[in-house]
Amino acid sequence: MPSSTELMLSIPSITLSYPNPPTSARFSCSFSTPRRMAAPSRTSPSLHSSFNQLSSELLVLIFEQLRDIDARSVLSVRLISKRFNAIATPTAYRFLTLNEYLVAPDAEQRYPNVFDHISLHTNHVVVPSNLDPDGISRVFSCIRRLSSIRWQYIDGDIHAAGMWLPSDLLSSNDAKFRGTKLHVEDLPMRNFDSNLGDFYTKAIPAKHLTTLRLANPTPALSTRLSSLKSLLVQASQLRAFHYEDRGQGTCFNFLPRDCMPAFTSLRLRSYDWNHTAEDVRKHWDFSQIESLELVSVPVFHFLRSVSFKDFARLHTLQVEDYSAHLPDKREDATAGLYLLIKNHIRALEVLDITCHTKLFPLDAIIKHQRSLRVFRFRDHTGFSEDDERCPTLLPNDLAMLSQRLRSVHTLELDMDVRMCNATEFLRAVCAFPELHTLTLHVQTVVQPFEDIAPGNDHDYEAAMETFRLLIQGKHAMNSFVSWKQITINVGGWRRVMVRRLSSAWRRQNEMGIYAERCFVLENDAWTGNIAVREEMCVENTSRGGSPIP
Repeated sequence: MPSSTELMLSIPSITLSYPNPPTSARFSCSFSTPRRMAAPSRTSPSLHSSFNQLSSELLVLIFEQLRDIDARSVLSVRLISKRFNAIATPTAYRFLTLNEYLVAPDAEQRYPNVFDHISLHTNHVVVPSNLDPDGISRVFSCIRRLSSIRWQYIDGDIHAAGMWLPSDLLSSNDAKFRGTKLHVEDLPMRNFDSNLGDFYTKAIPAKHLTTLRLANPTPALSTRLSSLKSLLVQASQLRAFHYEDRGQGTCFNFLPRDCMPAFTSLRLRSYDWNHTAEDVRKHWDFSQIESLELVSVPVFHFLRSVSFKDFARLHTLQVEDYSAHLPDKREDATAGLYLLIKNHIRALEVLDITCHTKLFPLDAIIKHQRSLRVFRFRDHTGFSEDDERCPTLLPNDLAMLSQRLRSVHTLELDMDVRMCNATEFLRAVCAFPELHTLTLHVQTVVQPFEDIAPGNDHDYEAAMETFRLLIQGKHAMNSFVSWKQITINVGGWRRVMVRRLSSAWRRQNEMGIYAERCFVLENDAWTGNIAVREEMCVENTSRGGSPIP
């Protein structure tokens, strides 16, 4: 019979997240960068002894970070010594992801050591919805202290024995579950107000619900929101809510006594915000908000209805307007965003906004220079139309930001080479001292009526030249921070998208020539190897939905 360690190493029974295997590179690349560190052929004799001198508290912190990076490695650490085993075992088992092995009928008999560790150490459990419900219940029955359940709904995959529901466990009056937090992910909301919707409501104990993330619906939610709203207003402990819809979306209709919980994290995607200031005062509570994401939302209507002082504690702000049919409202929304960011939010760490960049003074960004880590700044114009020029930051302004935003490690910008000196622009990008992840949006260099010889790929060549300048720019500045990833988005590319519809571009597309491309360069910091690949999109033949970028 395998030991518990052998079991956990042979199958992924305990995981937080496993990184996706790297996508094979479509292109080979001749770039070379000096290696920052050579991989050791064997462990240094002093490595184990130096680690053994660390306090148990420090080792716990190290093992927890290791678990977050690669859960299996924590299980390997247990084999080094009895002391490491005693410290790493609770860390490894504290977070448990159930799988078919652990919920098998004979699992406790086959792997008694594993279940002993689960009983002693497990506090947080991830439950995919497509596992055997009886087996899930058996695992929970042996856990002594259950702090949280993360229920991941697997759409279209129901076990033959039925579906385990959070209410099966948390609706009981068992005292040991009284403080258990419930996180629900990827919940589909189609037909939510039908009998199936009632089923969802009964399946989720509102008093335990802490996080609710909806799946992107097919078809759009339309007006089917009353059951969802009923669940939300009952969930007084709900702190994170991520709403997903398509197209223009819809919004909640509140009854007089309805009141949303005090969210700390709110994401609204394709939500048709038409609430008045009075609606917000009665039915919404932004007093605890720390993270706000508004994607395909009429931003002007939102800003007009809320009190800016409620957003002082925001550390994350993402805004992408939907008001394409109301350009004047977009300008007003940009002015409102400037006032919110400049005068009311104390210290942003993540700022991701699409606005009229020419109408957004940079002093609002500089205010957050000590805290800002991720900065994404794009214009509404974009690059989906050949004849429109996209407003672009001047190289001098970008150089000034590079000197102020010294902690920014992730940057996303528009770069229309018709609006700036591309070489100076890229040199200013390289001057950000901590920058390692960059996304540049550019226009295709291909013309719709251009005859292109077979084998020529102008956008690929332009992307390679941009990569070369960025890599050389880092080295020229003797930067201590290497590039991890550079993405060049050409012509308004999206993962799910509708391509250009003109007859000229349709003819180009028939020959395999596209305006919308995406090239990604990734640098392996351990080996120094660089790989370049082209991302592929899923083409959407309907213009009715909101593509997911």
